[in-house]
Amino acid sequence: MVQYPHVPKNRKPLYPHRTAGGERIPPQYQHLIDYISEPLPEFSLMAIEVEEGERKIDAVLRELKDGVDTIQQGENFRLFLTTMAKFHNYSFGNQILIMMQCPDATKVAGFNTWKDLGRSVRKGEKGIAILAPIMPPRATCPECGARIPKGSRYCPQCGHEVGVEGAAAPVFFKVVSVFDIGQTEGEPLPEFDVPVLTGGANEKLFSGVMVLAKSQGLDVDFESKPGLDPAIKGFYSGKTIWVRPEEDRAQQLKTLLHELGHYFSEGVFRIPRSDAETIAESAAYAVGAHYGFDTGVRSFPYVALWAQDEKVLKANLGNISKVATTILEGLEKQSP
Repeated sequence: MVQYPHVPKNRKPLYPHRTAGGERIPPQYQHLIDYISEPLPEFSLMAIEVEEGERKIDAVLRELKDGVDTIQQGENFRLFLTTMAKFHNYSFGNQILIMMQCPDATKVAGFNTWKDLGRSVRKGEKGIAILAPIMPPRATCPECGARIPKGSRYCPQCGHEVGVEGAAAPVFFKVVSVFDIGQTEGEPLPEFDVPVLTGGANEKLFSGVMVLAKSQGLDVDFESKPGLDPAIKGFYSGKTIWVRPEEDRAQQLKTLLHELGHYFSEGVFRIPRSDAETIAESAAYAVGAHYGFDTGVRSFPYVALWAQDEKVLKANLGNISKVATTILEGLEKQSP
């Protein structure tokens, strides 16, 4: 719960105590707040069943908690990573909600967004309920109107003491809905050809990963190391990624994605090595799946079971999402 500092009686508060359209998160769901960030969509009916006397927001939070509680099952974890691959622009809490309500979803958007795209939601369709945080307004100086930097109690323009810190964190949340493309009809969306990797490799994706690695100052080494255990397909160390050159192209791509996941986990976000192994493997799968490359499911039960403690699971689900999103956004910016 965010606590706002005391504001003198003769001064108008910089943040309202309540924002229209939102509801507070109940105490039993406070630990889920960090799972949600600003989503993209709009509103409408929702698919989650609301029990008698229950608020909509409590029903959605209950669904989110159930998703987190069951995600450690191997198949559910695989489904979560696949959902992440398709909807990496959503917070991972909303990814879980999409996964729980519509596991076969491929493209989701709000009612008005589909309308703008020339499509309409079919009558009677129920939306996929997700959560949208309502952010407090940015702090401004009551004297000169200048914005107050986060953590500051003084105006940078006139030096006036504002009485509160310029922190901005969500206090209220609202339920909004998105719809999968299968629930809509109308103009076809533009299609983009994304080759599926089997024995060979998507050379465009391969080149994109190489360009992304080099943009991070990494040296990708393909030199043969006959003295190294053949089971080792590659490794990340410092500013170097090594990939075994004797492997086929698809395996090399899988290794590249995995080791790039290690680089962002350990080298950028400073995640401990003990957690980075699982995060790298999970992020590599999500990135590969985004481009139609299934890296295999044999390790999912192991990956899903490593975090028995809820706090550890929460922290690393967030890290998996962060690393996967960073790689996907990096690839989207590269022009191999």
